[in-house]
Amino acid sequence: MKKLMLAVLSFCVVAMLSAQSSSIAANEKVEKVATTASIANPKGTKLFVVGDSTLSPFNDVAYYHPRNGYGMWLQHYLNPKKIEVINLAMSGRSSKSFLTEVNYQTLVNNIKKGDYLVIGFGHNDEKAEEDRYSDPNGSKETAGSFKNILYENYVKMAKDKGATPILCTPIVRRSESIKYEGANVHIVGDQGSFKGGDWPKAIRELGQETGTIVVDLTASTKARYSQLMPSETLVFHAWLSHKPNSVDNTHLNMYGAAVNAYDVVKEIARQDKKFAKLLNKDIEEPKQGMLTPNPKYIIPKYSGFTPKDKSVQASFKKIKEPWYGTAFGDCGGASKISTKRFNGIEETAAGTVVMNSGPTDGTASSGKISSGNDGLCMYFQQIPIGKDFTLTAKAKVLYVGEHNQVSFGLMVRDDIYIDSDDKSINSAYVACAALGLAKDEGTWTTSFERKDGALVQTKVTAEKKPVAGTLVDLSIVKKGNVYTVTYGKEPEKTYTATLNEVDADYVYAGLFTSRCATIEFSNVSLKIN
Repeated sequence: MKKLMLAVLSFCVVAMLSAQSSSIAANEKVEKVATTASIANPKGTKLFVVGDSTLSPFNDVAYYHPRNGYGMWLQHYLNPKKIEVINLAMSGRSSKSFLTEVNYQTLVNNIKKGDYLVIGFGHNDEKAEEDRYSDPNGSKETAGSFKNILYENYVKMAKDKGATPILCTPIVRRSESIKYEGANVHIVGDQGSFKGGDWPKAIRELGQETGTIVVDLTASTKARYSQLMPSETLVFHAWLSHKPNSVDNTHLNMYGAAVNAYDVVKEIARQDKKFAKLLNKDIEEPKQGMLTPNPKYIIPKYSGFTPKDKSVQASFKKIKEPWYGTAFGDCGGASKISTKRFNGIEETAAGTVVMNSGPTDGTASSGKISSGNDGLCMYFQQIPIGKDFTLTAKAKVLYVGEHNQVSFGLMVRDDIYIDSDDKSINSAYVACAALGLAKDEGTWTTSFERKDGALVQTKVTAEKKPVAGTLVDLSIVKKGNVYTVTYGKEPEKTYTATLNEVDADYVYAGLFTSRCATIEFSNVSLKIN
């Protein structure tokens, strides 16, 4: 068995390092991934896999602990002479959006009598986006509901072809606490016109109604994580960098994927005696020791910001010193940084600063503020870390998208990067800014900080959710390590932050936008004491 596990580990490391890194989706955005238009050998028994990023293949080169979907590991517990796994799962897809992919047609064209189909959706069906959302409340006869989509396009389709479908509930999202509830277990409230509900429950009910095998990964991962401290659940998930606070709370690493794949095959075998005969003999639950760092991961070095650097001057020759501009972080690709649709900063003759981080129709959005990492456009000054200051501005919303990762406002942060699409940036900062705008009014955020890799948010109490035409006064006052933040009519909020872990000499203060937001900032003032 030890030889088997070593072989498995070797195989996966080679596979993950053999291709260029695909873009990260800590927020589970749709990635451009390779499609599978045909199957090399259609003969023999197949285990087809469809689903989202928690099942799909990955080729992460830059990660410390690369992402693995559990579909990557199913074959390692199955006898390759008796059954072959065909993993068609795709990152960012929902049960609804997957139907438009080549991979779905490949499934329909090739699945046959005697085959198996693992179905793992839910993470993205709960997204408040027309292309991906499916209603968890309707029955299997309700057109367009989650149950209906799963039944008509996956369960019934497989059974009609003589194959055996297996429904898998989604794994939990890792929490920084030992409480697993709400969105972490895929129970979400209403988001505007998108009705909330319980997606795992819908899957379990569909299984009972149709006599379909259900593997309840929501329950098994919740039970496992609830018995562990948050520091102990880190070992199941991908890390962008060598720092634990870079953990991706949605996506698994090789160990986490292997554990869930083991749970899946064991549960299917328990419910299907024919499937039990397809397992490798004497399979064992994976051990944590199999998890090793990516040998090609390079610890990033911070080179600092030099205002007189020629490349900086060339990039921002239209911006007057001591202000500078940049776009950095998880921007959705290096090409986005060179476009004004995202990296758009303009100083007008009237003394205003217009910043754009996405088109005004809400499409092709770039950047984000999220619990995993960020991508933003920033207009900033470099300030010696020992100096106190007051940063103020009035923000006029020209356009703002309704998405929970859209943000705009003021920010003071530990470090700065010039036009860099670097997904590992997960630095400390304090922000006076709107965030969480896809949620119901009354639940969004007006200030937040990134501390120890996690977002700490202050919810709205007085202000209305910003829309086109909204005017709001913003302020951050620094005194020592204390930052006093004021967003419009909201009560003052103080944050204590050292902001010196990456750059020990300076902080970077200014204006920012992220994802779909076009903002006109006026009365911009930075007074340094």
